[in-house]
Amino acid sequence: MDLILKPWRSLLAGIAWIERFLIVVLIAVIVISITGQVISRYVFGEPIVWVEEVATYSFIWATFIGASLGLKSDRHVKIDTFVGRLPPRAAAIFKALVFAIILVLLIAMLPKVWINVQLEMRRMTVALPVMVPIGWFFSVPLFVGLASMALTAAYRLLEEATFCLSGRHRQVIQEEYGDDSSSDGEIERAFSGSAT
Repeated sequence: MDLILKPWRSLLAGIAWIERFLIVVLIAVIVISITGQVISRYVFGEPIVWVEEVATYSFIWATFIGASLGLKSDRHVKIDTFVGRLPPRAAAIFKALVFAIILVLLIAMLPKVWINVQLEMRRMTVALPVMVPIGWFFSVPLFVGLASMALTAAYRLLEEATFCLSGRHRQVIQEEYGDDSSSDGEIERAFSGSAT
């Protein structure tokens, strides 16, 4: 199973690096564009029409990419009082069940969102200086985020299931990253880039 999980973990770590980079760029675009808008409106008395639209679209992309990155680094809101008190293998069973539910929901949503992508590609933006299909700013970021989360949920499901069955996989991760903490922390370190 390590033959599958190790390259998959590396792939997800690479995707996480790209997602982090994109979020930084998108947040910078938001800050710079809104700052420019404030200066142009209140200093020069000439607001730039398309700035708010750029900031909104950047925020939408950052939200869905951030949701994906949050799943990779195990940062979504969760209440693990019950699972935290279970023995490791029993906790892994519950975690696997949660990731299975997440994966099923994500897979169920992807075809519906793809239909939305196709519909939104027919409409164009209003205020941007160039004509761009609005699908690039609404349904495409949702689709990209869902697809990335599905890859992550499938990996986490397989990882927890492997640990349930063999108890071995977490040791492999511990050896690779030189830490003896829980799998969640190891995954977080792997995706955050501090596991070098």
